[in-house]
Amino acid sequence: MNFLAGLWMSALPRTWWRGWEPESTRYFRWATMASGLLQFLLFLFAAANLYVRFVGHRAAVYGGAGSIRGGGFVALAFVTLEFLFYPHHLLVGYLMAEGLVRAGAAFITDEVLPSLPLWLVARFQQRASARAAEAALGFRVADTVERVEGMPFELRISSCRPKEKWKDKLLTISYEDEFYEVVREERGPRPRQFIYLLRRAPEHKVIRGLHHYHPDEPLQSD
Repeated sequence: MNFLAGLWMSALPRTWWRGWEPESTRYFRWATMASGLLQFLLFLFAAANLYVRFVGHRAAVYGGAGSIRGGGFVALAFVTLEFLFYPHHLLVGYLMAEGLVRAGAAFITDEVLPSLPLWLVARFQQRASARAAEAALGFRVADTVERVEGMPFELRISSCRPKEKWKDKLLTISYEDEFYEVVREERGPRPRQFIYLLRRAPEHKVIRGLHHYHPDEPLQSD
């Protein structure tokens, strides 16, 4: 069942897997190869069917199949060239070639390539979701930085955007030539609803990751 699922999942962008993972990378590779070959054969059959129907239609327009056969190679080449100019014929031809590429990539480099049209749809969805999330957070404004005394932290930074990288406990933040580490994150009122509490890093702390912070960071789009 996992192999059969791999036939379909290998053609989808990873963002559409929704937590699904192959049980075996080896069998998933074979599933990807089989998926690519099935795609090639399916659209090869579709292309051949479309071509035969197109030639038959053109033969009827030009006065029968004999008119094309009588014209020889030139007439057949002209009809074939005309066939390739239709967008849906080109799409079928592309999907046929894409199947071979997907199968070859899995066989040669173990790479799982999703179908390009589906990947483009996934990218559009990601962009749309990112724009919606950006709009939901409101306008961008600069951070406010407050120095605090008598608390287990020295800085309170309020921002209109979340600082995802600051969730890394190994990250050290540099601000005004001093080193800080994040104590915790809180929520506050808009527009600066993301509040970060920072304390000075111990002098003996080994810096494994350093971020040079500036309050104007949110004004720069990600």
